[in-house]
Amino acid sequence: MDQNNQALRQQLNQAIDYDKVLDQISQYASFSCAKNAIHLSLPLSSLLEIQSELTLAKEFIDCEQNGIFIDFSGCDDISQSLELASKDMVLEGKQLSSIAQFLASVYRVKTSIEQTEKEKLNELVSTLEPCTSLKNHIFDCVDINGDIKDDATPTLKAAIRSLNHHKQVLSQLAARFVKKHESQLQEKVSTSMQGRICVLVKAQNKNSFGGLIHGQSQSGQAFYVEPTEFTSANNAVASARLEIEEEKARIARALSKEVARFIDPLSSNLDTMTLLNVAQAKAKWALAKDGVIPLIQTRDRSFHFEFARHPLLDDKSVVANQYDCDKNQQCIMISGPNMGGKTVSLKTIGLFMVLAHAGFPVIAHRATMPFYTSWFFDIGDQQSIENNLSTFSSHISNIAKICSQANEKSFVLLDEPGNGTDPLEGASLAQAILEFLMEKGCTILTSTHYNAMKSFGKTHPKILVSKMEFDENTLKPTYRYIPDVSGASYAFDVANLYHLEPSILARAQQLKEENTADVDKRLEELERQQNQVLKEKERFSRLIEDAHRLQKEAQETKEKVLEEKESLDNEYRDQLNEYLENKKEEAKEIIKQMRDSQSGKVHTQIETMHDLDGLYVPADEKEATETFEVGDYVQIKNLNTHGEIVDIRKKEATIDAHGKKVRVKLNQLTHIHRPQIKTVSNKVKLNNPTRLPMELNIIGYRVDEGLNALNHYIDQAVAHKMSQVRIIHGVGSGVLRRAVWKDLDKHPMVKSKMAAGEGDGGLGATIVTLK
Repeated sequence: MDQNNQALRQQLNQAIDYDKVLDQISQYASFSCAKNAIHLSLPLSSLLEIQSELTLAKEFIDCEQNGIFIDFSGCDDISQSLELASKDMVLEGKQLSSIAQFLASVYRVKTSIEQTEKEKLNELVSTLEPCTSLKNHIFDCVDINGDIKDDATPTLKAAIRSLNHHKQVLSQLAARFVKKHESQLQEKVSTSMQGRICVLVKAQNKNSFGGLIHGQSQSGQAFYVEPTEFTSANNAVASARLEIEEEKARIARALSKEVARFIDPLSSNLDTMTLLNVAQAKAKWALAKDGVIPLIQTRDRSFHFEFARHPLLDDKSVVANQYDCDKNQQCIMISGPNMGGKTVSLKTIGLFMVLAHAGFPVIAHRATMPFYTSWFFDIGDQQSIENNLSTFSSHISNIAKICSQANEKSFVLLDEPGNGTDPLEGASLAQAILEFLMEKGCTILTSTHYNAMKSFGKTHPKILVSKMEFDENTLKPTYRYIPDVSGASYAFDVANLYHLEPSILARAQQLKEENTADVDKRLEELERQQNQVLKEKERFSRLIEDAHRLQKEAQETKEKVLEEKESLDNEYRDQLNEYLENKKEEAKEIIKQMRDSQSGKVHTQIETMHDLDGLYVPADEKEATETFEVGDYVQIKNLNTHGEIVDIRKKEATIDAHGKKVRVKLNQLTHIHRPQIKTVSNKVKLNNPTRLPMELNIIGYRVDEGLNALNHYIDQAVAHKMSQVRIIHGVGSGVLRRAVWKDLDKHPMVKSKMAAGEGDGGLGATIVTLK
């Protein structure tokens, strides 16, 4: 990294915590080369390079969302091994094994990406060379731990077989010796000293067997002796071991020379795998943080960040904001109290600009920005003891450099310019600096406490004055960014919160009234009015939202009631048809019996006619045994249908059965208790298996609403013994889809899930298999 890049990197680290964000992203990388590449990333000067980096990250995001996971396991930094091999040095077994595993990872990544339709990724993996012969040769000779395999070559295999034979001979020889001379030995087993088999002989017998003495015990009572008759066998074992080591060394030399022949493709593969893994880390970070790939445009200086969050803040507590600057504006001026979030907003926008130009995603739902070629930051306390500079002097020194070097392609971030000196002079100086930089065409992001600066910004067409919201009731910041409204400092309110002496506050208020110009008083009054209007607008928005919610709930309730009514109507119609069909079958059977009995006895025919007459008894021949009145709740005999009597004429009654008017003879009715009508639940309860839909559409739902509907639907599908259903959630920003997948992973009745095919909704739908 050259001196200019080092200075820029130091500036970015200090101003926007760039190094901490890169460190967070690097945690998603699989190996050290990719982590180092992320740590060294800086804004790129070529728009083409930036777009290429962003496209790679976008394609990896698509792969992850479609369930295509590219496995970089086994990928490692082999650069040092390649350097040694290029110098004809012999690589160790672990280095050779690492190269083979790296090539296996290359093959796996290349194959996986080639199965996708991602243009940029396929273009990149087309340069990968799997070096299959080298990989296979290393794997044939070296195991995963870096040890040369026993069967790597026939020579090694024979040498190991010879060693085992000589060791067996030596072992048998030692066993016979111990058995024969056990009275002269300290222990009745042989042992190994310096790789040679010995026996532990009592001190008085140490010279009884000839050979070599290799040592003595700690007590001095025994000596480790290699008897003369062991020498030949021990030498044979040592010779076999030496032959094995020489063969293993020869194998390592041969493999190292083979690696040297593949230096160029291996080095190229390492560079490509680093690029790919960096892009994958960006994608995983973006998905984990609910981020997006930014769009860099060259038509004007406008930018837009929707649902923007600083990545270093806690995901659960960070406040998301929307930042906009249109094509006619050059400067965003943020006002508000201390500790209200001004610096966080400055850093968030500045960080997003730099990350996007370095080819990284940003943590927002949408992000668009101009293309910049230079970056300037003046933020925080830059007091220098070494150079004898005060805070103000240090700021002015830095701003002087910015004013001399910035141009129309520059992004400039100034935190409270003019601060640290006389307020009138400081505000005047800050205004002059902004005017100068706007004349040069820069994009400027700044903050201020000065009323004069806010007044200047309100009247300048190229400046958007905004504020960080402060709750006047709790006297605490909300960290919400609000455009087109200037913010007060609330210094007296905060001082009162910390129990400053009331007399001091009263005197301070008096002095402020005496020293405040009319224009500042009008500005403060305008700020109060703007805050009141904003509160009313938010209250009105909440009322509208509640009205829409109630309207939606009412419509859903109406649809559920109509659905239940239709279900009851269908049930009544089916039962009535079934009853009639049964009676028809009975009539046919009776008529058949009559025909069969025509030649039979007369009394049989009479009995059969009696059965036929029993199917229907005319009303005038069969009297009702019960009395009925309008309003009675009754059931129609022989039918599972009931309702309320709404009219009686002669011997017929009109029954209101679930909204259907039915006229029935009184002798076909019987009194029953009126059933309790259950309140319609807000949740759809599907009791008829044949009417449960095969899919659930939750497009347009908020995440919590969608998950509630999803869980209820899955429970119903399980109850109806359905094996597979489809959940339609749409594509959108991907938030709802990820929430659905995460919820399905935790559901005990979900067996598996997968993205729908192209004809079934693609990324906008998920196929769920139930247990």
